[in-house]
Amino acid sequence: MIFKKNWTKKEQAEFLIHVGECLSDGYPLELSIRLQLFNQSLPARDELEMMLERLKNGSSFLDALSDSGFPREISSSIYFSEASGKLARGMIEAGRMMERREGYKKKLSQLLRYPIMLLWILTLMFIIIGRFLLPSFSRLYQTLSIDLPLTTKLIIYLTDHSYFLIVLLGFAVVSFTLTFFHFRRLSAEKQLSILIHFPLAASFTRHYITYHFSFYIGSLLRAGLSIRQAVETLSEKGTTAFLKYEATRIRRSLLDGIRFEKIVLDSPFYLPELATVLYHGQLNSIPGEALCKYSTVVMDRMERRIHTFLSVLQPALLLIIGGLILGMFASVLLPVFQMVNGL
Repeated sequence: MIFKKNWTKKEQAEFLIHVGECLSDGYPLELSIRLQLFNQSLPARDELEMMLERLKNGSSFLDALSDSGFPREISSSIYFSEASGKLARGMIEAGRMMERREGYKKKLSQLLRYPIMLLWILTLMFIIIGRFLLPSFSRLYQTLSIDLPLTTKLIIYLTDHSYFLIVLLGFAVVSFTLTFFHFRRLSAEKQLSILIHFPLAASFTRHYITYHFSFYIGSLLRAGLSIRQAVETLSEKGTTAFLKYEATRIRRSLLDGIRFEKIVLDSPFYLPELATVLYHGQLNSIPGEALCKYSTVVMDRMERRIHTFLSVLQPALLLIIGGLILGMFASVLLPVFQMVNGL
């Protein structure tokens, strides 16, 4: 069907939370999934039927989630929660994580909607004023031998060179697109090495990687695996290409006799405090618990920063666009005031 409706991320998040709650109440996994068939949309019910069929045919829960369209990092986090014996809690946390992520996306689209509308209005005003209104002022001022205000001269200049600006904008878009596709073709390590050289991207990147690394390794350690076994498992079941690469690198360093916290501390991709958490966790024989609790702290910190960023973004955009609109009005009104004063 051409216009087939997909299983939405919001519905997927609710599914994970409800299944996790059923598991917490003692229901087996298959029954917990079947109970969700009664309160799902038609696309979701179709996906759940196929998920149950995959599980019946011997697929792992990780593969069943991935085949049903769940984000890789979500299905991987559930896999590691299952490995640590906390599947119910892991599914609830993963569902809430998806809900928060969708909430941030919705809030971002709402915040950008009004500034984008103002930007279109500004573009139309620029074309109308620059093409039709200001040239009349220019001819009138030339007749009266009066100089135009600087703001008006600037608008007229930009309007006269609008084709050049359009070509420049097109060149910038093409350059950005080519750069983006080239960036996507780089290895995960090279991509992150580039990102950490930009202050804002570096902070988010380190928090994001530190959260996933500490959560996955912590879950495996809490399940009773040794550090080497946990790293080896992560290299095989890593949620991202970078974590697989990083787990392989750490495994080689461990074989060379380097301490785990030292390996992490020397890496530019993690928060420096991760090494301290590892050291004290191993010192108290609870590295798994320490890392899992630390991953929660990192996630909370990331969410606060995202919330702050979104709260600042719209006022900043409105201030910039509002200033441009005021400048546009000034380019029209200043000639009038100057002409009135000259009478």
